[in-house]
Amino acid sequence: MAIGALAGCANSAPETRATAAPTPAGAKGSAFLEPGLRFPEEAVKAYRGALAKIDEKIAADDDALKYGWNICLDIEQGKADAQVVKNAAARFEVDDATAKAIVKATKNSLCKQ
Repeated sequence: MAIGALAGCANSAPETRATAAPTPAGAKGSAFLEPGLRFPEEAVKAYRGALAKIDEKIAADDDALKYGWNICLDIEQGKADAQVVKNAAARFEVDDATAKAIVKATKNSLCKQ
């Protein structure tokens, strides 16, 4: 019986979810995020510029765009503001005040897309 239950799980398709209205893969003027997911170049420039005002090292981090995507997902999933900030602090390895500024910058650039 347990084997049958597990077999049923294997046939279920994973739920996929996209936020921030990523542009289709291969679209011109978009920045790579994950296979098949992209942000418009303008949004990425605004995001990186906002991060640079907080800290140049954060803006230059290779994972900053991925972390921003995760912030948008946290917000879309309805996580509490405190949890979104806590997650951002962990991802970027910064204090809470800096994480709050990062979340605000992300909301105003990437999450609007």
